[in-house]
Amino acid sequence: MKKKYQFLSLTPFFNAKPSINDTAKVSLLLFVPQLVMLFITKSYSSFFIILVSVFASVTADFIDTCLKHTRFKLDFIVILQGLFIGLFIPQDYPPVVVFILVPIVLLLSKYISGGFAFSWINPAVISVLVLYFFRSNYFPKFLIPLEYLKDGNIFSNLLADGTFTVMPVDKAITSFLNRTVFKFTGLVLPEGYISLLWDNGSVIAGFRFNLLTLAATIILISFELIDWIVPVVFLAVYAFCVRIFGIVPFGNMYNAGDILLALCTSGTLVCAFFILPWAGTVPASIPGKIIYAFGAGIASFFINGCGTGHIGSMFVVLIVNIISPLIQLIEEWLYMTFFIKKQELLK
Repeated sequence: MKKKYQFLSLTPFFNAKPSINDTAKVSLLLFVPQLVMLFITKSYSSFFIILVSVFASVTADFIDTCLKHTRFKLDFIVILQGLFIGLFIPQDYPPVVVFILVPIVLLLSKYISGGFAFSWINPAVISVLVLYFFRSNYFPKFLIPLEYLKDGNIFSNLLADGTFTVMPVDKAITSFLNRTVFKFTGLVLPEGYISLLWDNGSVIAGFRFNLLTLAATIILISFELIDWIVPVVFLAVYAFCVRIFGIVPFGNMYNAGDILLALCTSGTLVCAFFILPWAGTVPASIPGKIIYAFGAGIASFFINGCGTGHIGSMFVVLIVNIISPLIQLIEEWLYMTFFIKKQELLK
């Protein structure tokens, strides 16, 4: 019996999941509200740094195609890469230095560690770290003084000294949540955390609008555009360590660390959902991803501590990126040793 086909496709295959480029498109769209907020809050320097970083990333890609004598095609992943570089650079950092150093670092990273935007070490992380070592004075230090860690009331002290500011509507929203959402849980949300979630006022744009970051990640995870395993395990491990051991080394009790302060500073959320799971840097298997994320959570606790760091998250990603190939080698060895041999025995 002959079958009649009305349409013959030249591309009969399709992706079971959205491509990396499609995910990059959606991610860029979801970061638009944060860019708009930079304008609303008159953070023009931060916006300009991001713009320069994106242009520098595209320039590096263009130079790469010229060196290869191939046709230049703009990839959204390259734009997203530049966006993340800009999001982790302080607003006062010299834009000229960013434009000169970023293309150099990205090109070197490409030829040392793999494909242009898909190397086994995140190119955006390397770029930010090079900028940090070149002009570290532009990156703020930890915002938590030693006496606050000894006292234990870290966030209250930071509010009192003006490190973080409270929005006028913070009290009303906090009161409403305590009367409704938290009423049946026995928990009480102190004032100031709503402001911390909305805009912590950091000089680094990627640290600021945590609520918008969470909204973006919920959308991405809901549509299976990003893998949830690495971010969730990382945040769970880091939050657990902060809560249980956060202020113990400073003479305080166990189980007294401030989880919200840790998660809403240091760029933890952007790092968890967008930087750590970067394509090509994460092990393939579920156990490998869990080990990768677990290691990142432990590293983040030792490097970022209770939060408010400004470069620590980049070192965390660099460390786990370096050990990721080892995890993948172990994955391959286990696969070849147990699965393949088992299949051969069954034949």
